[in-house]
Amino acid sequence: MMRKEFLQLALAKARSTPPKAFQTTLTSISSWPFTVDRPPSTSRPTTIAVLDSSFNPPTVAHYHLLKAAARKAVPGCDAVLLLLAMNNVDKGQTGASAIERLEMMEALALECIRDEREETALRHMAVGLTIHARFIDKAQPILDSYPPETVRLSWIMGHDTLTRLLDPKYYKDIKVDLSPFFERNHAICSTRPDYGTREDLDRVIKQSGHADKVTLVEIEAEDEAIATMSSTIVRKAVQNKDWNLVKSCVMPSVEKIIIANDLYSGTE
Repeated sequence: MMRKEFLQLALAKARSTPPKAFQTTLTSISSWPFTVDRPPSTSRPTTIAVLDSSFNPPTVAHYHLLKAAARKAVPGCDAVLLLLAMNNVDKGQTGASAIERLEMMEALALECIRDEREETALRHMAVGLTIHARFIDKAQPILDSYPPETVRLSWIMGHDTLTRLLDPKYYKDIKVDLSPFFERNHAICSTRPDYGTREDLDRVIKQSGHADKVTLVEIEAEDEAIATMSSTIVRKAVQNKDWNLVKSCVMPSVEKIIIANDLYSGTE
């Protein structure tokens, strides 16, 4: 079966009645997220760092965020999941189609998987689909895909996303209401100067009553511009035919897909 046909089938399952709430389209090994050295265990669950994004397209910033999160995940990081939420594509957003986004996500994952110099967690990567929009709803189908109590999730979030998750206005009692989620989930947040101060974020986290379940990380990269890089910048660079900027923003395999499919050349 051709790869596009396989991805079309996965999308059809996500959109079927009833829909498939979570599925992987690519895994580093068939037993993912488990390995011979780290089999399913309730005493030491496997920790998966999950990056949930629109990936329109995936950028070098996503890659560096994954590296930072893999090093800081609590308790440790055993595997990485790139997760595409169908609501990010099905609401008429501009740019790449769901299949094209999955192709680019898989290209990024394969570059990491095949790089023997890469960190262990990033070489143990998967790509997946979810039908849900809220983190609380996304988490359970992933956890239910594996033997009970053998997996924990560390969700990689941006400053603004974590602030929304911990906004008291969405809960009767934020500490009580989020406790079930944080029993088997952790949050990893990347700080960005354009989304508020570190002090503001620290205050939100402390007021939630779940400070022990949140880890703050800084993107480590030689080029400081990576910290503020975005998919929007890539799309605009393609429109402006600024291919040097595109090359600096995405992995080589992702650039090839953008060119081959003539992505982002139209107006937003």
